[in-house]
Amino acid sequence: GQAPTAVGGVPSVIMLSKDSGWDSNRPAINPNPVIDQLGLEFSPGLLLVEVGQTITFTNSESLAHNVNLRHLETDKLVLDIDTDPDENAHYTFDKSGAYYVACSTHPGMTAFVFASPTPYVVFANANGDFSFSDIPPGSYKLIVWSNDPELRGERTIEVNKASIAVDARNLS
Repeated sequence: GQAPTAVGGVPSVIMLSKDSGWDSNRPAINPNPVIDQLGLEFSPGLLLVEVGQTITFTNSESLAHNVNLRHLETDKLVLDIDTDPDENAHYTFDKSGAYYVACSTHPGMTAFVFASPTPYVVFANANGDFSFSDIPPGSYKLIVWSNDPELRGERTIEVNKASIAVDARNLS
């Protein structure tokens, strides 16, 4: 599919939602979400999690760091903790949406986390290209989140075969 291109270095997030019928045995988006601080970087720099999951921030560095986690839509700082070498910090996502990760000790260290309310979620690449795999047939709400609120939107789509093309730009 095609979604809006990245805005400010932040990719679009594409979600598929349905009212009921999720497979309760499906694997989590990311069963053990971890962001490490190593080489003066957060790694990975982009991470998808589900609402209700707990992320672990590790410090594999020989330097002390800090983890600032801020919910972008509300601008609320939800975690602000120092992490010495070999220490961990944890945060459980209770609200969906975009989160900015930074280290106040090293301003160049940043990452982006998106907490999804649905198990089917992907990042688009910088050009807006995206794809899903193993989506059961059915009716879904296609939701596009962009760092630019004017590029966000949703619409209903039908998945009834192995491959469909979706243009998710300009859904507002």
